[in-house]
Amino acid sequence: MTIKTLVLTLLALLGAVHAGAEEFTPKAYMKAVMTASPSLKRAEQTFLKAEADYRAALLDAALPSFNFSMADSFYDQDRHNLHFDKGDATSVLSASLNLYDSASSPLSRIKTARLSYESARLTLLNAKQAEALKALRRFYDLYSAQRKIEIARNNLASRERQYKDTNEQFESGTRSKIEVTQSEGDKLQSELALAQAEVSAAKALMSFNELIDADPDAPQGVQLTSAAVEVKLPLPRADVARALENNYGLRLRRSALERTGITVRNALRSDLPRLKVDADWNKYNTGIFGTRGGAWREGQTYGVGATLNFPFGFLGAQNLLDAGGQKASLKAAELELEDAVRALKTEVLTRQKDIELQVKSKQLLEFQVKALKATTDNLLSEYSLGGASSLQLDSSQTKYLDASNSQIAAVNDLDLALAAYRALLGEPIWE
Repeated sequence: MTIKTLVLTLLALLGAVHAGAEEFTPKAYMKAVMTASPSLKRAEQTFLKAEADYRAALLDAALPSFNFSMADSFYDQDRHNLHFDKGDATSVLSASLNLYDSASSPLSRIKTARLSYESARLTLLNAKQAEALKALRRFYDLYSAQRKIEIARNNLASRERQYKDTNEQFESGTRSKIEVTQSEGDKLQSELALAQAEVSAAKALMSFNELIDADPDAPQGVQLTSAAVEVKLPLPRADVARALENNYGLRLRRSALERTGITVRNALRSDLPRLKVDADWNKYNTGIFGTRGGAWREGQTYGVGATLNFPFGFLGAQNLLDAGGQKASLKAAELELEDAVRALKTEVLTRQKDIELQVKSKQLLEFQVKALKATTDNLLSEYSLGGASSLQLDSSQTKYLDASNSQIAAVNDLDLALAAYRALLGEPIWE
């Protein structure tokens, strides 16, 4: 199969793909990816579990816990044979409620559960952010690949026109055989470039379909609903404060630090005299399930009691060592958060500089593409009249091709950089 035949076959396949393709916008694709993502579903299940744990902690702190137990003796000193009589079984229904615990109060357990719930929520948001960014990269990979096919096709048309003009001028004696050979080689190289662009688009399509759990070769189309967002430079320095307040990763670290603080404080209080106040109620011989019973008012005990416990090691040395270790772990967590804050400040400002450079690069490439297109068109006209040299035209066509591809990459990179920057500021980019 010749390169030309291969190109024509790929073009026919591409036409068939586009004919049956579903059109995706960036937001529509992100939504489809997030719906199909297994990792996101796992994060959602973790969040649901944390939510259930939080509600259970609220009920545990506000309501008493109940317990029902039954007991019977199959063998004792009075009856020396194995026996079972449900009328001899005893039963106890009891309820208890912790009113106060100096080391681990109900309120601290509620707060710990709330922080675990908040951590799970932030972890879910982080997972959504990561999945949305991955989807956006796959979207632009396919969009870029499809655009580059158009550019390669236009370049091939330009080379074919040049080859035709060269042959006609060779027949009239104004071009040499070397120029014909060179022009044919350029045309063949353009055919190969188009074939390579087609293969890249096929690979990008497979990666695109992977995230939405579609068949690898299922036809898809991508479209941008608007041009690249115009960026006002310089980006505001106040974005640093926004990131420090809203960044999901940093908020997750703060939540973890607060939870560590509660754990450490409870551990330290456990090394001190521990005071607990509990309310208890018991009902014996309930008569439930055929067990021995009696009047409901009989066999009841209830009360509110306090216990004071002081666990200590040898002369309190173990308590002191444990307290020192707990304080050190809390300090380490605080320093880790401080390090994350510094890194985030630097990252925001670094991203700002990168975006500024990408905006300028995009503007320059837009100018270069327009200028090189005009130059190439003029040289093609001159070449067809026998004026411009093949070297001039080849150089201009090559520069125009490279600049056009670079322009697509610059636009895509800028859009992706802006999305990643919004994610850094804690904005949900999938909305």
